[in-house]
Amino acid sequence: MNIENYEIHDLIARSFIGKLTVEESEVLNNWKSADRSNLAEFNDYQCIWEHSNRLTMPTPMNLPQYLATTRKKAGIDIRPIKWMPLFAQIAAVLVLALLFSSIYNIFLVTKPIEKTESLVYQQAKATYGTQSRIDLSDGTVVYLNSGSTLRFPSSFNGQKTRNVELIGEGNFTVAKKPEQPFIVEIRKMQIKVLGTIFNVDAYPDNEAFTIALVEGKIQLQQYSGKEIVDLIEMRPNMVATYKQSDNKLLYNTEDDLSKYTAWTTGKIVFSDDPVTTVVQKLENWYNVDIEIADKKLEKYRFTGTFIDEPLEQVLSILNRTSKMEYKVVAAQKLGDNSYSKRKIILKSK
Repeated sequence: MNIENYEIHDLIARSFIGKLTVEESEVLNNWKSADRSNLAEFNDYQCIWEHSNRLTMPTPMNLPQYLATTRKKAGIDIRPIKWMPLFAQIAAVLVLALLFSSIYNIFLVTKPIEKTESLVYQQAKATYGTQSRIDLSDGTVVYLNSGSTLRFPSSFNGQKTRNVELIGEGNFTVAKKPEQPFIVEIRKMQIKVLGTIFNVDAYPDNEAFTIALVEGKIQLQQYSGKEIVDLIEMRPNMVATYKQSDNKLLYNTEDDLSKYTAWTTGKIVFSDDPVTTVVQKLENWYNVDIEIADKKLEKYRFTGTFIDEPLEQVLSILNRTSKMEYKVVAAQKLGDNSYSKRKIILKSK
């Protein structure tokens, strides 16, 4: 979608206080992902916003107009851009509200508002094919895998628990605070943590969610009406799989968890995995649709490690090492000038 500069600045301004629709958030995210200079520009504005609580303004501001003026005076269009390594090329969509109601009043409203104790939430998303690192205020470190989103409060102060919401795949190293459990919410389930390292694969389109515990102890819980029911307490090297279709939870112990955690270092690892697992990982990593057009492929299993390989090279290797061939269907331009995903069709030779 082609967007005039003023509209982009308006979206940027409203994103900082959580006033974007789902469609507008997607437009802004696509704009940031389209060019590194766009992301750099957004980060400049974000830095200005994050330090705005130090300012004292007598009257409300027209934030989009001020952003445009700042952009012009700062020479953002012409200044050199320092290229970032692949690991840092993420589009973190930060939905920032104001830290204090007084600052909110300065920038957005003309009449006084009452102070509230509501949490200020942020949202971060890793673009497809990249991974991002999020450092939470309590010292917890989260790595997000391709296309994943994390929603979290800017501070856990005053809260009985430290709740975050994950869509997709995340790797958590949780700061130990026994008096304030860390809880990861994933659709129908949640993971209660005191301090540990674990991986969660919970992409919405996956048939099953997978939780692999590297270190420490976690409690898997499930929503049952208004109640939360304990399922199992996991110990290190345990892997739990929750099947959404039949609401079943399976678990086992594995000596090597690298295939669950290797993505944090840019690797895709398959270890005697069925083709359905291979397809899910490749779809999420490369943002493509993959169709298994031949049921014979369902009996195939794959082992291998890929490090920052293009999709075509991964498919070529799978083709040479098995009786499988593939066809690539190019992305199609849609009516709104956006493009569909590329489609890969898998068949047996």
